Amino acid sequence: MAALNSQRQKMKMQQKLTPQQLLLMRLLQLPVTTLEQRIKEEVEKNPMLEVNEMEPQDQYDSTDRVDPNDEDGDFRGIDIDEYYDDDDYSYRERLEKDRNIEERQMDYSDSESFTESLMRQYNLRNLTERERTIGNEIIGSIDGSGYLGRDIQIIANDMAFRAGIEVTDEEMGKVLKEIQSLDPAGVGARNLQECLSLQLHRIQNPDEDTKIATSIVDKHFNQLTNKHYASLMTALKIDEKQLNRALATIRRLNPKPGWGREDEHKGAHYIIPDFIVSNEGGQLAFSLSDRNRPKLQLNSEYTEMMQQLSGQNKLKNSERETLQFIKSKTEAAQWLINTLEQRYETLATTMGAIVKYQQAYFLSGDTADLRPMRLKDIAQLTGYDESTISRVANEKYVQTNFGTFLLKNLFSKAVATEQGEALATEHLKEALRQIIDNEDKRNPLTDEAITEMLSKLGFILSRRTVTKYRESMDIPSGRMRKELNTNH
Repeated sequence: MAALNSQRQKMKMQQKLTPQQLLLMRLLQLPVTTLEQRIKEEVEKNPMLEVNEMEPQDQYDSTDRVDPNDEDGDFRGIDIDEYYDDDDYSYRERLEKDRNIEERQMDYSDSESFTESLMRQYNLRNLTERERTIGNEIIGSIDGSGYLGRDIQIIANDMAFRAGIEVTDEEMGKVLKEIQSLDPAGVGARNLQECLSLQLHRIQNPDEDTKIATSIVDKHFNQLTNKHYASLMTALKIDEKQLNRALATIRRLNPKPGWGREDEHKGAHYIIPDFIVSNEGGQLAFSLSDRNRPKLQLNSEYTEMMQQLSGQNKLKNSERETLQFIKSKTEAAQWLINTLEQRYETLATTMGAIVKYQQAYFLSGDTADLRPMRLKDIAQLTGYDESTISRVANEKYVQTNFGTFLLKNLFSKAVATEQGEALATEHLKEALRQIIDNEDKRNPLTDEAITEMLSKLGFILSRRTVTKYRESMDIPSGRMRKELNTNH
């Protein structure tokens, strides 16, 4: 009986994938930059493949629109001390240079840039669409050192000229103040004095040395830069020890809050966005880079040769071998061309579903509008397998009006609130980030304390879960944050 059972065939229901389906699965998960390299290799290997150079490679098409009503869906030579020695660079000498009308390349580092970080922080604020537009214009004029490189009046004039938006001085000042509250402290300053002042005023529960340092920077900056220390002590009614401690506080500030941030990712892999989503007057439009649709075609010379050989009655052995070779290469080439077209259609269908599902977020750029989204949700909308959606989201970047990021970052599990509301984990992360940003840096919060604060906001989580999210955001523990602040 055992022998009989061992001989029994086990019947399994299996879906056998065709070679073309297997090829599609492999190509789907490739980002556009890797796809281009893969295609280059295939063209080199297969003589039947050639690129149609007459077609542009850098255009965008396949634009689709989503209806939001559809429910379905100036310091120079300052020498306070050696710490502030600089290469005599003036942040005002580029006043008239408009960086915003320069041609911008569509290349982005796969790490968040300084400008992207500012954009992300700013767009998380509770803003009107007008404030968002003005703020993004100002942030675009902040240089790599963190300073505002253009006069706000020039920025306002430029907005009126290019976009027909009239902005008052009061509005510009209000938005700039909001930007100057972003991290790192001191960003958006128009000169060194303002930069140092912004940092000093950001310090919570300032001690006596910090208060004196703030008074020096705000009211006696010329005396400071000219090293008129005796005059400073007289004006502030302080002794030499107090002055030295205040100067030490100033030296610990960062004269260039953005310094090195734009260069810190040099050498990183630069990519081209696979998808572009834009907000055009309240309507969303998305497109795919035409690099996702390479202009491949069959080699005309070899195709003509194959037709000639196929039309002959008698062929020599060498001719038969040549015909067989051309036919096999033609079949492989046609497979690739068809599969690439199918890949393009799959990407477009999937992205269309994602834009519709997250239309509130793409319209506002506010993570508060980000819906919990699983692979299963998009699979149901498109009719594709979850594995297909996963491959589409793999290493693909989406460019929006408020930044460029990995498509997979839009997929998140839901976090239940006290009221039973399901929110995307991004809401939790943002709440956690704000709690830590606002903590007393001299006495950072423990994970237990953070858990309690989150619970008051409606997030009912265990301490272990909070620790997991903190670590996933690369935020050190409370003890480590205290050591880092002390060392700083």
